[in-house]
Amino acid sequence: MKLSSLSILIPAYKDEDTIEFVVKRAVQAARAVTSVFEIIVLNDASPDNTGIVLQKLKKQIPQLKVRTHVINQGYGRTFSELYFSGIYDWLYIIPGDYQIDPMEIKKLVSSTNRADMIIGRRIHRQDNEKRKQQSAIYNALLCLLFGITLHDINSIRLMKRIVVKRNNILNVKSAFVDAQLTISAIRDGFMVIERPIVHRKRISSGASGGKLKIIIPVIIDMMKYKLRNLL
Repeated sequence: MKLSSLSILIPAYKDEDTIEFVVKRAVQAARAVTSVFEIIVLNDASPDNTGIVLQKLKKQIPQLKVRTHVINQGYGRTFSELYFSGIYDWLYIIPGDYQIDPMEIKKLVSSTNRADMIIGRRIHRQDNEKRKQQSAIYNALLCLLFGITLHDINSIRLMKRIVVKRNNILNVKSAFVDAQLTISAIRDGFMVIERPIVHRKRISSGASGGKLKIIIPVIIDMMKYKLRNLL
Protein backbone atom coordinates (compact mmCIF):
# COMPACT_ATOMS: atom_id res chain seq x y z
CA MET A 1 0.00 0.00 0.00
CA LYS A 2 1.28 3.48 -0.91
CA LEU A 3 0.79 6.84 0.82
CA SER A 4 -0.05 10.03 -1.10
CA SER A 5 2.73 11.94 0.69
CA LEU A 6 4.70 11.62 3.91
CA SER A 7 6.54 13.72 6.48
CA ILE A 8 8.98 11.73 8.62
CA LEU A 9 9.62 13.50 11.92
CA ILE A 10 12.68 12.69 14.04
CA PRO A 11 13.54 14.22 17.43
CA ALA A 12 17.26 14.05 18.17
CA TYR A 13 19.16 14.48 21.42
CA LYS A 14 22.65 13.10 21.97
CA ASP A 15 22.23 10.75 19.02
CA GLU A 16 25.58 11.29 17.29
CA ASP A 17 26.19 7.54 17.08
CA THR A 18 22.89 6.69 15.41
CA ILE A 19 21.35 9.71 13.68
CA GLU A 20 23.16 9.28 10.35
CA PHE A 21 22.00 5.70 9.98
CA VAL A 22 18.47 6.58 11.13
CA VAL A 23 18.13 9.40 8.59
CA LYS A 24 19.45 7.28 5.72
CA ARG A 25 17.20 4.43 6.79
CA ALA A 26 14.29 6.88 6.92
CA VAL A 27 14.94 7.80 3.29
CA GLN A 28 14.71 4.12 2.36
CA ALA A 29 11.53 3.74 4.41
CA ALA A 30 9.92 6.75 2.77
CA ARG A 31 10.75 5.54 -0.73
CA ALA A 32 9.20 2.18 0.10
CA VAL A 33 5.79 3.72 0.77
CA THR A 34 5.57 6.98 -1.22
CA SER A 35 7.18 9.09 -3.93
CA VAL A 36 6.57 12.42 -2.17
CA PHE A 37 8.24 12.91 1.19
CA GLU A 38 10.29 15.07 3.52
CA ILE A 39 12.38 14.23 6.56
CA ILE A 40 12.47 16.75 9.41
CA VAL A 41 14.97 16.31 12.23
CA LEU A 42 14.73 18.56 15.28
CA ASN A 43 17.99 18.68 17.23
CA ASP A 44 17.05 19.60 20.80
CA ALA A 45 20.31 21.36 21.67
CA SER A 46 22.40 18.19 21.71
CA PRO A 47 25.74 18.79 23.46
CA ASP A 48 27.49 16.17 21.32
CA ASN A 49 28.15 16.05 17.55
CA THR A 50 24.55 15.36 16.53
CA GLY A 51 24.28 18.81 14.95
CA ILE A 52 27.49 18.40 12.95
CA VAL A 53 26.33 15.05 11.59
CA LEU A 54 22.98 16.51 10.58
CA GLN A 55 24.54 19.43 8.73
CA LYS A 56 26.66 16.98 6.75
CA LEU A 57 23.60 14.89 5.91
CA LYS A 58 21.65 17.98 4.86
CA LYS A 59 24.12 18.52 2.02
CA GLN A 60 23.65 14.93 0.84
CA ILE A 61 19.88 14.48 1.17
CA PRO A 62 17.67 17.11 -0.51
CA GLN A 63 14.55 15.93 1.33
CA LEU A 64 16.17 16.52 4.73
CA LYS A 65 15.25 19.58 6.78
CA VAL A 66 17.13 20.28 10.00
CA ARG A 67 15.81 22.37 12.87
CA THR A 68 17.84 23.21 15.95
CA HIS A 69 17.01 24.39 19.44
CA VAL A 70 19.71 26.62 20.91
CA ILE A 71 18.44 25.76 24.41
CA ASN A 72 17.14 22.30 25.28
CA GLN A 73 13.33 22.35 25.24
CA GLY A 74 12.59 18.80 26.31
CA TYR A 75 10.22 16.12 25.05
CA GLY A 76 6.91 17.97 24.98
CA ARG A 77 7.91 21.11 23.15
CA THR A 78 10.15 19.21 20.76
CA PHE A 79 7.41 16.77 19.79
CA SER A 80 4.75 19.50 19.53
CA GLU A 81 6.98 21.49 17.19
CA LEU A 82 7.69 18.44 15.09
CA TYR A 83 4.03 17.45 14.80
CA PHE A 84 3.15 20.88 13.43
CA SER A 85 6.20 21.12 11.14
CA GLY A 86 5.18 18.37 8.71
CA ILE A 87 3.49 19.58 5.54
CA TYR A 88 2.40 16.33 3.91
CA ASP A 89 -0.74 14.18 4.24
CA TRP A 90 0.74 11.59 6.58
CA LEU A 91 3.07 12.10 9.54
CA TYR A 92 5.44 9.42 10.84
CA ILE A 93 7.38 10.13 14.02
CA ILE A 94 10.34 7.95 14.97
CA PRO A 95 13.24 8.26 17.45
CA GLY A 96 16.77 9.22 16.49
CA ASP A 97 18.35 6.51 18.62
CA TYR A 98 17.48 3.54 16.35
CA GLN A 99 15.62 1.64 19.04
CA ILE A 100 12.95 1.43 16.35
CA ASP A 101 13.84 0.81 12.71
CA PRO A 102 12.24 3.41 10.40
CA MET A 103 11.28 0.51 8.10
CA GLU A 104 8.64 -0.49 10.66
CA ILE A 105 6.45 1.96 8.73
CA LYS A 106 5.64 -0.86 6.31
CA LYS A 107 3.77 -2.66 9.09
CA LEU A 108 1.81 0.49 9.95
CA VAL A 109 1.00 1.45 6.37
CA SER A 110 -0.92 -1.78 5.91
CA SER A 111 -3.57 -0.41 8.29
CA THR A 112 -4.02 3.06 6.79
CA ASN A 113 -7.15 1.95 4.94
CA ARG A 114 -8.97 1.51 8.25
CA ALA A 115 -7.32 3.90 10.73
CA ASP A 116 -6.35 7.56 11.03
CA MET A 117 -3.57 6.94 13.55
CA ILE A 118 -1.56 3.73 13.85
CA ILE A 119 0.68 3.37 16.90
CA GLY A 120 3.53 0.88 16.93
CA ARG A 121 3.24 -1.30 20.01
CA ARG A 122 6.72 -2.34 21.14
CA ILE A 123 6.71 -6.11 21.60
CA HIS A 124 9.51 -7.54 23.80
CA ARG A 125 10.56 -4.02 24.75
CA GLN A 126 14.36 -3.74 25.09
CA ASP A 127 14.49 -1.31 28.02
CA ASN A 128 15.45 -1.87 31.64
CA GLU A 129 12.82 -3.15 34.07
CA LYS A 130 12.32 0.26 35.68
CA ARG A 131 11.40 1.92 32.38
CA LYS A 132 9.10 -0.95 31.41
CA GLN A 133 7.32 -0.77 34.76
CA GLN A 134 6.94 3.00 34.51
CA SER A 135 5.49 2.65 31.02
CA ALA A 136 3.03 -0.02 32.13
CA ILE A 137 1.84 2.11 35.05
CA TYR A 138 1.52 5.18 32.82
CA ASN A 139 -0.54 3.39 30.18
CA ALA A 140 -2.73 1.82 32.88
CA LEU A 141 -3.30 5.24 34.44
CA LEU A 142 -4.32 6.67 31.07
CA CYS A 143 -6.81 3.84 30.70
CA LEU A 144 -8.22 4.51 34.17
CA LEU A 145 -8.51 8.29 33.76
CA PHE A 146 -9.51 8.54 30.11
CA GLY A 147 -10.95 5.14 29.22
CA ILE A 148 -8.54 4.39 26.38
CA THR A 149 -7.43 0.81 25.80
CA LEU A 150 -4.02 1.38 24.21
CA HIS A 151 -0.84 -0.23 25.53
CA ASP A 152 2.08 1.90 24.26
CA ILE A 153 0.96 5.48 23.83
CA ASN A 154 4.46 7.02 23.69
CA SER A 155 5.66 4.85 20.83
CA ILE A 156 6.06 5.68 17.14
CA ARG A 157 2.96 6.58 15.17
CA LEU A 158 1.81 7.04 11.60
CA MET A 159 -1.14 9.39 11.32
CA LYS A 160 -3.03 11.72 9.06
CA ARG A 161 -1.91 15.33 9.33
CA ILE A 162 -5.52 16.42 9.86
CA VAL A 163 -5.39 14.71 13.28
CA VAL A 164 -2.73 17.18 14.44
CA LYS A 165 -4.43 20.18 12.84
CA ARG A 166 -7.57 19.43 14.86
CA ASN A 167 -5.70 19.31 18.19
CA ASN A 168 -4.25 21.95 20.48
CA ILE A 169 -1.06 20.40 21.82
CA LEU A 170 1.25 23.40 21.52
CA ASN A 171 0.64 24.23 25.18
CA VAL A 172 1.85 20.80 26.34
CA LYS A 173 5.41 21.08 27.63
CA SER A 174 5.84 17.54 28.95
CA ALA A 175 5.90 14.00 27.57
CA PHE A 176 2.11 13.97 28.00
CA VAL A 177 1.95 15.44 24.49
CA ASP A 178 1.55 12.04 22.81
CA ALA A 179 -1.21 10.98 25.18
CA GLN A 180 -3.14 14.24 24.81
CA LEU A 181 -2.88 14.07 21.03
CA THR A 182 -4.12 10.48 21.02
CA ILE A 183 -6.94 10.94 23.53
CA SER A 184 -8.16 14.08 21.75
CA ALA A 185 -8.05 12.27 18.41
CA ILE A 186 -10.21 9.45 19.75
CA ARG A 187 -12.69 11.93 21.21
CA ASP A 188 -12.83 13.75 17.88
CA GLY A 189 -13.90 10.52 16.19
CA PHE A 190 -10.61 9.48 14.60
CA MET A 191 -9.83 5.77 14.48
CA VAL A 192 -6.71 4.89 16.49
CA ILE A 193 -5.24 1.38 16.52
CA GLU A 194 -2.00 -0.37 17.48
CA ARG A 195 0.22 -2.67 15.45
CA PRO A 196 3.11 -4.76 16.85
CA ILE A 197 6.65 -3.62 16.04
CA VAL A 198 10.19 -4.71 16.92
CA HIS A 199 12.07 -2.78 19.62
CA ARG A 200 15.88 -2.69 19.84
CA LYS A 201 18.40 -2.11 22.61
CA ARG A 202 19.60 1.45 23.06
CA ILE A 203 22.86 2.50 21.43
CA SER A 204 22.89 6.26 22.06
CA SER A 205 22.54 8.03 25.43
CA GLY A 206 19.85 10.61 24.78
CA ALA A 207 16.80 9.28 26.64
CA SER A 208 15.79 10.55 30.08
CA GLY A 209 12.17 9.48 30.28
CA GLY A 210 12.48 7.67 33.61
CA LYS A 211 13.73 10.67 35.61
CA LEU A 212 11.57 12.37 38.23
CA LYS A 213 11.98 15.78 36.55
CA ILE A 214 10.34 14.25 33.47
CA ILE A 215 7.61 12.34 35.29
CA ILE A 216 6.27 15.18 37.48
CA PRO A 217 5.45 17.55 34.56
CA VAL A 218 3.67 14.65 32.83
CA ILE A 219 1.44 14.13 35.87
CA ILE A 220 0.72 17.87 36.09
CA ASP A 221 -0.24 18.12 32.40
CA MET A 222 -2.32 14.95 32.69
CA MET A 223 -4.35 16.32 35.59
CA LYS A 224 -4.78 19.71 33.89
CA TYR A 225 -6.15 17.98 30.80
CA LYS A 226 -8.45 15.81 32.90
CA LEU A 227 -9.82 18.82 34.79
CA ARG A 228 -10.38 20.82 31.58
CA ASN A 229 -12.45 17.99 30.20
CA LEU A 230 -14.56 17.79 33.36
CA LEU A 231 -15.63 21.43 33.12
